Amino acid sequence: MDIILLQKIRNLGDLGDTVKVRAGYGRNYLFPRGMALPATRENLAIFEERRSELQAASEEREDRAKLRADQLRNKSFTIAMRASDEGKLYGSVGPQEIAQAVNDEGFELDPREITLTEGTIRQVGYYLAELTLHAEVVCNIEIVVAQQTDMGINMPARVNENTEDDATAEEVEGERVEDAGEPADASATEADEPIGEREEP
Repeated sequence: MDIILLQKIRNLGDLGDTVKVRAGYGRNYLFPRGMALPATRENLAIFEERRSELQAASEEREDRAKLRADQLRNKSFTIAMRASDEGKLYGSVGPQEIAQAVNDEGFELDPREITLTEGTIRQVGYYLAELTLHAEVVCNIEIVVAQQTDMGINMPARVNENTEDDATAEEVEGERVEDAGEPADASATEADEPIGEREEP
């Protein structure tokens, strides 16, 4: 179906654009939220009459979104969940749980504004959630999913890239030591061979 956008929508269009969307998306999401109207001749006339008003409202929404982004950007939120000793959650963490955790900290966030690039979280650990607060305003927050136990909360170990590099270096060094031992043993074996079998220089 063809619709008129009453505000800029990411990956769809700008204020005043006429675009084609699935009928269900328009009727069930865009229209009830005042984000679009069916692209009829009457609605086009209504839009033109209200263009300056809608433009001002759009700018106000963007300013509000920028303020929220400044408050939320790079913040960390912890969600405690029951999990096995291996860290597998008895349940999952999605946009609803994340929005609840953020709102509990006194910030404003709607589950529809959250994107989990790795999908629903089912393991303890550290994750990034992308927040689309406006078509032009996107930021990230950190989500820490910890293990809830009867004794309290067990925070997950944070994987440190430098630690990984050090561990890799130790492994490589260990391999070098082992490898270095092999030629030494081989030399010793050669030294034990009869001199007659050796080539004279």
